[in-house]
Amino acid sequence: MADNLQHDDKSGTVTASGNVELTQSGRTLRADLVRYNLKADTVTAQGHVVLTDINGDVHFADEVQLNNEMQSGFIRGLHSYLADGGEFVASEGERSGEKLLTMHNASYTPCHCEQDKEGNPVWQIKAKEVTYDEPAHKIKYKNASFEMFGVPVLWTPFLSHSDGKIKRKSGLLAPEAGYDSQLGVVVTQNYYWDIAPDKDATLGTMLTTREAPVALAEYRQRFAQADLKIEGSATKSDRSDSVAGQEVITDEEFRGHVFANSRWSINEKWRAGLNIEAATDDQYLRQYDFSNKDVLENELFVERFSGRNYAVGRVLAFQDVRVEEERTDQPNVLPEVELNFTGEPNAMLGGRWDAKASTLALQRDDGQDMTRIVGKLGWQRREETDFGLVSTLDLSVRGDAYYVRDRDVATAGSGRSNEGTDIRVLPQAHLVSSYPLVKPMETMQAVIEPIAALTVAPDINDVDSGTPNEDSQDVQVDASNIFEPNRFPGEDRLEDRSRVTYGVRTGLYGYEGSHGDIFVGQSYRFNEKDNPFPVGSGLDRQESDWVGQIAGVYKDRFGANFRFQLNGNDFSSQRHEVDGYADFGRLDLSTRYLFASSLEGTDINESREQIYGRVSYDLTKSWRVRSAVREDLGENPGLREASFGFDYFGCCLSFSGTVSRSITSDVSGDSGTDVKFRIGLKGLGEFQNAQ
Repeated sequence: MADNLQHDDKSGTVTASGNVELTQSGRTLRADLVRYNLKADTVTAQGHVVLTDINGDVHFADEVQLNNEMQSGFIRGLHSYLADGGEFVASEGERSGEKLLTMHNASYTPCHCEQDKEGNPVWQIKAKEVTYDEPAHKIKYKNASFEMFGVPVLWTPFLSHSDGKIKRKSGLLAPEAGYDSQLGVVVTQNYYWDIAPDKDATLGTMLTTREAPVALAEYRQRFAQADLKIEGSATKSDRSDSVAGQEVITDEEFRGHVFANSRWSINEKWRAGLNIEAATDDQYLRQYDFSNKDVLENELFVERFSGRNYAVGRVLAFQDVRVEEERTDQPNVLPEVELNFTGEPNAMLGGRWDAKASTLALQRDDGQDMTRIVGKLGWQRREETDFGLVSTLDLSVRGDAYYVRDRDVATAGSGRSNEGTDIRVLPQAHLVSSYPLVKPMETMQAVIEPIAALTVAPDINDVDSGTPNEDSQDVQVDASNIFEPNRFPGEDRLEDRSRVTYGVRTGLYGYEGSHGDIFVGQSYRFNEKDNPFPVGSGLDRQESDWVGQIAGVYKDRFGANFRFQLNGNDFSSQRHEVDGYADFGRLDLSTRYLFASSLEGTDINESREQIYGRVSYDLTKSWRVRSAVREDLGENPGLREASFGFDYFGCCLSFSGTVSRSITSDVSGDSGTDVKFRIGLKGLGEFQNAQ
């Protein structure tokens, strides 16, 4: 298509002028003047040249000479706009083959969307020679200069990076920089290695001004039915240790860590897995900010799924990395096996049967060893009467057998031997009934639901039996567990004797999702003797503490949750927590408050009170500021943690900075200040906008 068209039969040339448009093999060429040599299959275009590729890339030029169906040729005065937003400018360029473009005196930027007042992009790379290999998604430079806002900041003889059109490509990742009170200035640089479609690796180093460099590595691989991830670090650095009560600094000691996990879906019913967590010493992970875990867990497991039935077997080993804590010897679990079977609904006397069996072996290098076997049979039935009463009956009988070696003297009953066998059996009936009353309204419905439970069980004297207690120590009654048949966590403690539990739940529930509800409840043991619960649990008296919860949500933008525990005699607060959030669009707020009273007769002789708050505000679509504070309001009040940060997310540049202050360091017990900074450049290493 053209305003004028001339054909020279002698030279085999067609000349078109005036709004010329030529399409060949999906490519379109527009220009003021186009000469097409039919014999040589060459096209020469001049004046306002625009070449549009199949993939949407658009190239502007002063003059082009193309051949091979416009796949190859020479370009002068090139200005290219890529489909992904990238931009090339070059004095001249040569196109070799379908996708290889070599440019001279050229520049590249992905920041066509952002420019300063002078028209300079946020960042660009200028070079004597630039090669764009589109099939390989690679841009290569020779004699390159990196500029930000038109100012050169870095020169390098060679440089290459991905064009940003693929998710995975080998290359340097965005660096991280910061300051740590113990390590000094910290700079981390990683290299991503795209080994194959099913595997990759990340290799890097952490440089600090006060310690030796830290080598970093991560490897990931996907198999047909499995996956594997391994990460770790290694260095030689100083660390402090306590020897005979004295603080000792060990010089240039090898230190490091390894974390690994794997999952293997053997078939539709069987799955296996592996978790590894190990560190050379208790300070390393916190000192280098790899993890804040107190206990590292190593696990090998296999599990089976079959309809309603489930089985799992595992072995576990633990590493205690708590700093300045009196430690107990963490046991190895060698092994633990658990079987769960559940019958068909309504298949047995209008209800459902279930069975559970488990075995556990704990072994310590120095301390109590234990083997436990548990078996339980149960039957449940749910019934709804015509007048609205909803009842669930749970009948069960459980039998446990323990074999103990090197028995813990502190938990053993009077006259218990160092080694022996313990057996206990607990039959139990547990009936929970509720009577929900519902009143529909125009935009919501109101609900009042009285709840009562009767639990009947004999006295098995579990308190003085000397049975080991490994997994039932952390007991705390609350609104979520007060109606459970056994309020102990774990398996080592059983709640015997009979009791009644009562409460009420009421609320307003909007048809569009907003709601507010209140719950309060208490339990009463028929016999006050031989109470198995520890002081502070809320269940250690004949009348338990009152527990409750007040919660509300409005249009998923505002929410609050108040949980409380009141003394059963004088209604004094034993524990209460409040957490809430508010989303005002640009402003996000969240807070949490905790109070727990001191416990007489325990080592918790001071009340604990703490508040945490977080706020973030979007200044613009690109800028956000955020801050968080944790304040101790207890016996020793004061600031415990504080942080302030900012984030910027543009179309081709992103960066964030955070300053945090910890009053008590996990490593040394001293105060610490951390400063972290991250920068991401489109195509050169980016990070996401995480709200």
